[in-house]
Amino acid sequence: MELIQIFGYYFFWHYTKALRDAIRISGNYIWFVANFFSIGLLAQTLFSPWRRLRESGGRGRSESFVGALFVNTLMRLVGFCARSFTILCGFVALGFTVFLIFSAFIVWIFLPVIIFIIFFAGLGYVTKAIV
Repeated sequence: MELIQIFGYYFFWHYTKALRDAIRISGNYIWFVANFFSIGLLAQTLFSPWRRLRESGGRGRSESFVGALFVNTLMRLVGFCARSFTILCGFVALGFTVFLIFSAFIVWIFLPVIIFIIFFAGLGYVTKAIV
């Protein structure tokens, strides 16, 4: 009788408190990956110059203005490419994390059934080996 109560308590914990904690923890994983790649910050500064490198144009000379315009445009383009690549890698990592979390939830939901099946399949192999 006590064994049945233990199974009942386990199933109650497995599908309520543990599942709720797993959802909270998975939110922490998603938050970590998004902040590790700084997706929000990189999106805000997408068109900023790369590492704040910029050239200031000289006064009254058109050559220095054109050179500064070229260097500043080039640094913004390099910054855009680098930030875009990092954001893309962040989204791929985020997608992979969500996929792993979803897979873990599917396994967690069916885990008691999987354990039951594996236990009785192993018991069947043991009894078959004895006979």
